[in-house]
Amino acid sequence: MKQARKHLKKVGYPSGTILYTGNDLDKEVEIELITYSKEKSSIKNIKSLDEMDFSSDDLKWINIRGLHDIDLIKKIGDIFKISNLTLENITHIAERPKVEFYNNYMFLTLKTLFFDEDNIEIIQKQVSFILMHNTLITFQEDKNNTFDMAKKRICENEGLIAKKNIDYLLYFLIDGVVDEYFVALSKIEEKIEDIEESIVGNSQKYELQEVYKLRKGLVIFKALTWPLEDTIYDILNEDSIISEDTKKYLKDVRDHLIQITELVTFYREMILGIFDIHLSNTSNKMNQIMTTLTVFSTIFIPLTFLTGIYGMNFKYMPELYLKWSYPLFWILCLGIIFGMYRFFKNKDWM
Repeated sequence: MKQARKHLKKVGYPSGTILYTGNDLDKEVEIELITYSKEKSSIKNIKSLDEMDFSSDDLKWINIRGLHDIDLIKKIGDIFKISNLTLENITHIAERPKVEFYNNYMFLTLKTLFFDEDNIEIIQKQVSFILMHNTLITFQEDKNNTFDMAKKRICENEGLIAKKNIDYLLYFLIDGVVDEYFVALSKIEEKIEDIEESIVGNSQKYELQEVYKLRKGLVIFKALTWPLEDTIYDILNEDSIISEDTKKYLKDVRDHLIQITELVTFYREMILGIFDIHLSNTSNKMNQIMTTLTVFSTIFIPLTFLTGIYGMNFKYMPELYLKWSYPLFWILCLGIIFGMYRFFKNKDWM
């Protein structure tokens, strides 16, 4: 599995070693600085953290897109007093969803999941969050549009993001990731239904390999979503920098995750049902083939018997010297074939 190979990159290194375990080493790291308040907001790309203004009381969202710049990750750790263990979890992209609470920040990591319809596989990318008093730092494994809706809301001053504290932004981003889970599951459901229709309609358009890929994708989906439900539960029960007002919204996210877990279980049952239908269809086709072959074999048994007798080289066989013996032999053979065919047809054996 790819996840296991990502863990292998850390073998031999002590805890707290900041090591990027992904493959996107040639992509440029982007730093987005989003500052906002009830009255104003701004979004800009910056080349260095030195360009940041820490004197402002505005809420700050720092979005890092790309995790392979270890020097940048370490500098963020130095500026915001972040533990090396946390930085290690950020750059190790095979982490399971979890939350950790520290004196000056809360750390959360989870997975964004997308369904690749062409290759029938789940694409997973790690996203990490560090929440502080008035600052949220997000770490995306690559450049995607997962957070675009939040940026749009901030720019246009829509919704509650600008009216509430920074922890509400964290909720909004988590909720956006969970909504993408539903999008991926809807595409998986459509694929399952297409395969079911092909199988029930005795179509040969589906391939068993597609069913195996869907089953594997659902296993991955469950492995990466059910720990997030426990993670949200831990946040709800921890006295941290998450306000009680925001926890009300996070409870709704947890309900969505419960629904997702139920849907994944349901779709896995559908996949198992597809396997049963496929095996049943295969067995029925084999039975039909064997029935047809048996019928034809049975019809030719008496014909083989007759040809065996008249193929013997006895000198005194009276039928051999009759004028009409040859046509009478064929009439007898055709009569046997027709009679046995009618018999099998009446029995619904063919």
